[in-house]
Amino acid sequence: MSREEDDAVALVRVYCGLASADPADRPASAGSALTSAVVDDAGRLLHVCEISDDPAGYAQLVALLVERSGGPSGAAIAADSDDHTVTSLLSAAGRPLAIADDDSVDDFAERFADDDSLEEMQSPPAERRAVGLARALQAGALSAVTLPAPRDLAGYKQVLAAHAALASGRHSAAVALREVLRELYPAALRAYPDPAESVPLAVLDALPEPSMLAGTVAQGREMSVAADAITAHLAADGVADEGEIDEAVTALRVAISETPRRATVNRALTAAVAETVRQAVASVRACDAGCDALVDALNARVTTPAPAAGRRGAARRTELPGLTGNTSGLRAIRPATTEPVPSGGRRSRPEPVSAGSPPAPPRPLGPPPVAPEPVAPPPIAPTPMTPAAVAGPPVSAPPARTEPAASQIDAPTNRPVSA
Repeated sequence: MSREEDDAVALVRVYCGLASADPADRPASAGSALTSAVVDDAGRLLHVCEISDDPAGYAQLVALLVERSGGPSGAAIAADSDDHTVTSLLSAAGRPLAIADDDSVDDFAERFADDDSLEEMQSPPAERRAVGLARALQAGALSAVTLPAPRDLAGYKQVLAAHAALASGRHSAAVALREVLRELYPAALRAYPDPAESVPLAVLDALPEPSMLAGTVAQGREMSVAADAITAHLAADGVADEGEIDEAVTALRVAISETPRRATVNRALTAAVAETVRQAVASVRACDAGCDALVDALNARVTTPAPAAGRRGAARRTELPGLTGNTSGLRAIRPATTEPVPSGGRRSRPEPVSAGSPPAPPRPLGPPPVAPEPVAPPPIAPTPMTPAAVAGPPVSAPPARTEPAASQIDAPTNRPVSA
């Protein structure tokens, strides 16, 4: 894709995918890294690059999203895990984020692959997964939402917001520098496709006017400088190695010789042109310095977790631990060494819950409250009064019916009674 096409699709809605390479695919000394892919509304691949899983990589990703969409908040992001440092910083910054599991990531990589692109089909697995995640967002297969910020990064939301503001300001300053060079220093745009990079910025700060390479009078002083002196000076300042700086200075010299000088930029405006270019360069560098300071503050707070093997790394293991070579006697079913403690890296914990579920409740800071001791003893019920004792043995059944006693009179009882 040409640079004109890149500029044409720079400020549209974009979708970003983040995928990590398995530790088995990378040397141990390479460290943890993520592959980022950016696609536009039509699913066209705009940019693919590898970033480190640390605050510096987060800053690089934010700058990329600002350049492509005008701001990091205008881009939806999908990742293959939520335990990366970059994804944690994105959540703390309040960026819309979607998390997919391993099986879904593999499915997206196959479903949304461009079969007509030989370069894309031959790309590494991490790139294909990143592109698949980005196109899954674009197609609606994934939905990015604002996830709760990690507890240890909740206090750094203001720092991340300030960094986003500086990144947007840096992009605006770079656009202003390009327009200034287009009008006053067109040879610089011919020499440097991106004049806002570190080496072109340093060269333009040292040579802010085309005639300085040939020697002229500016600000009342002789400003004849040699390209070798400029190269040695910038190399001593640590801008880059001497060979890279020499190539940049040579490219600018060739571009100046091939670019006709405009009639409006005469000798009377030489000092003004040089000062304007220097100030435009200084505005870009000021934003870079502010971003670097905030990234250093995040580096002091964030610790990058050690990468874990994950599912794909475990699938490559062919040895079965616990089986000894001796076939006589009993065989151990567990290895003699202690099991390693999970390192908390990639996919070492359960899959994240859906965005609609509430976050886990925080742990209590202290023991639960205990009721105070009572001031007075509790009231006691009075002893019930016992009924009077009943003579005779206790009766457990109702008394039997007794017959009346026989009369002692055997004479008839119907005789008249004499007076």
